[in-house]
Amino acid sequence: MAKTHEDRKETFLSLCEAAPEGSILRAVNRYGDTMFNEIQLIQFVSELNQLPVDKRNSTVRKLAAAAEFAIASHGYLYFVGANFEPRQEP
Repeated sequence: MAKTHEDRKETFLSLCEAAPEGSILRAVNRYGDTMFNEIQLIQFVSELNQLPVDKRNSTVRKLAAAAEFAIASHGYLYFVGANFEPRQEP
């Protein structure tokens, strides 16, 4: 099952970047690709389920469902980053 979902408002990325050190959410890289295995996904789902209700938007719910599917099928969840660092103009 290969599906894509684009987080146009970057709400999920904002949650990841605000997550505490040691959080699996913190491992999602804005500029590079990130892949979680079945064991990492168990922690990922747990952290998503612990988010405050107002933070569990459609993107978070879709990712939790995708992670649960990957766990059940002994698969992976793959995040595609932007693959570039933004340049700062002088």
